Amino acid sequence: MKKKPIIFLILILLICSLFMPLTVNYTGQSKIFNSSRLNRYTSLTRLENISNQYITSYKQNVGFELKNDLGLVEGIKNGVVVFGNYFRNIITGTILDYKNGFNNVSGDMKIVWIFFGLFVEIAKNILFSSLELVAIILILLSQATSSYNYILSYLLTILFIIGIIYVFKKK
Repeated sequence: MKKKPIIFLILILLICSLFMPLTVNYTGQSKIFNSSRLNRYTSLTRLENISNQYITSYKQNVGFELKNDLGLVEGIKNGVVVFGNYFRNIITGTILDYKNGFNNVSGDMKIVWIFFGLFVEIAKNILFSSLELVAIILILLSQATSSYNYILSYLLTILFIIGIIYVFKKK
C-alpha cells in the first residue's frame, strides 16, 4: 500500500519516456552519438528483439528532437525523459538479459540461473543504468552553456523528481 505513489510516478515517467523525445542541440547531439557507452539512448538496442507495432513506431518517430535554442520547456522535458529512460532501461534490460541468460548457461546452471539470475540482472542493470544516468545528465547539462533557462529548468526538474522519490520512500 505504501509503494503506490512511487509506482505511479515511475509509470508516468516511463510513459513520458516512450512518447517524448530528448531535445538536443548540435553540441549535445555530437556528444551523445559519439559515446558508444550510451547506446541504449541512441539505438534502443534493448527494444530490437521486440516486434510490436507501437515500439516500431516509437523507434521511428521518437528519440531525439534537434533544436538550436534550448529553453525552459526543453529543460523540463529532458529532465522527465532522462528519468523515464533510466527506469525503462532497468526494467527492459533486466527482463531481456534474464531471458537471454538461459541461452548462455549449461544445463545444470539453468537451475541456479532460475533462482539467482534475476537478482544478478537487477543489480547489474541498476548499476549500469545509474552510470548512464549520470553520464546523460552531465551531457545534457553541458549542451546549453549559454541558456540559463534551460540549465535551471533541467536541474530543478531533476531535483524535483529526486525529491518526490525521496519523500515517497520515506513514507
